[in-house]
Amino acid sequence: SSGINAEYGRYMRGEDASSEERANKEAELMEKLLIHYFCIVRAHLVDTIPKVVMKFFVRKLSTHLSSLLIQSLYTKEMIADLVQESDKITRKRKASSKMLNVLLEAEKLVSDIAVGRSLH
Repeated sequence: SSGINAEYGRYMRGEDASSEERANKEAELMEKLLIHYFCIVRAHLVDTIPKVVMKFFVRKLSTHLSSLLIQSLYTKEMIADLVQESDKITRKRKASSKMLNVLLEAEKLVSDIAVGRSLH
């Protein structure tokens, strides 16, 4: 890079007098600039291509994997297992239901007693 800058500086100052020499120097300078440019582009591609490939790979994999997981979870055999209530929860639900009925009966009795007292 510094060699290219030095040659460009000499070219701009017009230190090489002959037009043929000047044309050769311009051609050499252009060749060096193009080689330098292509090295930069190649380095950029070498850095970018694996990132892009991984991005598309991960996106495709995540989409495909999630659909596979959903298909495997929601088979007819597994749906019954997934929505089945455990024995512990069933016992708690039944006990809570009985307690609710007892409390509703108690509330009814208390309100009947309160209404009966207010009539006397």
